[in-house]
Amino acid sequence: MLSKKRLTSAVLATVLVSGFGASASLADTTSAEAKAAYRTAITAYKAEIATYKASRESIKATFASAKAAAVSTKNAALASATTDEQRLAAKTAFKEAMASAKATRDASLAALGSKPVKPARPS
Repeated sequence: MLSKKRLTSAVLATVLVSGFGASASLADTTSAEAKAAYRTAITAYKAEIATYKASRESIKATFASAKAAAVSTKNAALASATTDEQRLAAKTAFKEAMASAKATRDASLAALGSKPVKPARPS
């Protein structure tokens, strides 16, 4: 009876160990594939975020340039204005130029879309 229990225990232990070994190697393979996919996704994300940041900086620089030009034009017009109508025209032209620059900036940012999302780390 005692040897039957030992034999059953030995068989059960062998099955459990071999079963867990196969499961562990399957998990390692899946984990390795998940890590490789994550690395690929991170590489793509880094490229996307760099492009996004460069585009956003370009939009900001274009807006700043348009704003500087509008301010310069307004200041020159105000300096040479001799009547109230000329001053009012200079201020109105400035407001229109700024509205146009803001609309262009907003449209460009909308076309750029949202910031890329960092991929989730595999668990």
